[in-house]
Amino acid sequence: MKLKRITVINHLTGWNVRDLFFDDYLTLLVGASGVGKTLILRVIKNISNIANGGSYNGLEWDITFEDSGNTYQWTGKFDTADDSSSYFRRDKQEYPIICESLRRGDNLIISRENDQIMFNDKQTVKLDTAKSAIALLKEEDEIKPVFKAFHQVFELENYNDGIRLSPFLSTKRDEIKELNEVHNNRYLSPIEKLFILRRQGLPQFEKIKELFMGIFTNIEDIDFSLEPLFNDTMYPVLKIKEKWVDAWIMQDSISSGMFRTLSQITFLVLAQDGDIILIDEFENGLGVNCIDQLADQILDADQDIQVIITSHHPYIINSIPFQKWKVVTRNRCNLKVLTAADLKIGEHSKHDAFMQLVQTNAYRKGVE
Repeated sequence: MKLKRITVINHLTGWNVRDLFFDDYLTLLVGASGVGKTLILRVIKNISNIANGGSYNGLEWDITFEDSGNTYQWTGKFDTADDSSSYFRRDKQEYPIICESLRRGDNLIISRENDQIMFNDKQTVKLDTAKSAIALLKEEDEIKPVFKAFHQVFELENYNDGIRLSPFLSTKRDEIKELNEVHNNRYLSPIEKLFILRRQGLPQFEKIKELFMGIFTNIEDIDFSLEPLFNDTMYPVLKIKEKWVDAWIMQDSISSGMFRTLSQITFLVLAQDGDIILIDEFENGLGVNCIDQLADQILDADQDIQVIITSHHPYIINSIPFQKWKVVTRNRCNLKVLTAADLKIGEHSKHDAFMQLVQTNAYRKGVE
């Protein structure tokens, strides 16, 4: 899947971004703090969740994407309701969809108005009004690839956890055997997926270990040990071995930067063709020794993936061609995203593009 363009309007808050275009491989969102870079990543994830049956108060979307050589346009709008429910219960609320459409090229596949859904010009039976037609018709041959495509949107969260204590997650870890199952699972953290790679003897474990030790050259091994917890329950614990040190460093003593680095390497090694990877604040928690090589890993990825990241770090911004920069600006609730060409960056000189960027009001103040 390749995300080409989105327009999103939140009718509850007024927040909106219109006609944001994405590069086929890498898009870097930059700009002042608070302008809405993270919101853009979040709304991409929300649209993915809508395809899986999620419901969002007052959200309207218009998205163009490509998959398997086809170009699709998917639009829709949820009803807007006064949300008086508790903050902690809002995720459980459901809101009816008042309109929706899906086109493949010029062919209208789905047309929806309130509770009336037309699929290939034929009306369906009454279906759940709070779920998208993609979620409801996911078993249909024409919808199945679209439903599957939205399952390839992944967000790298700021994992600083090792193996979590949870009977549910423990069961999930025990059930997963194959590489595709590791990739597709959304419950497990990257470190938990790394444990499964190690337990199953999958070659990706050795590749991840090699990349990690290439960054932290004082590390000579990564492994897991099974430690007794209670009632003869054995609990896997991440550990790393430093050169010239006899004792292993257990997961509670591993630095947050190492965890973040290991998580990101695992995330990218497990990526498959067609994945969309969202990374907010790419440099968060990383030292200078990590940033260079992790940025290079994204730029030189073996897979046909699409990466959308945010960053403030000069090295990362400098490392990415300025043609892929998207400068996010904001006027009240209205987000506008500018390209380097819009700001005349690189127009007369392609050198020192970053210095040209930081001199713009769009980057420094978040305004045009």
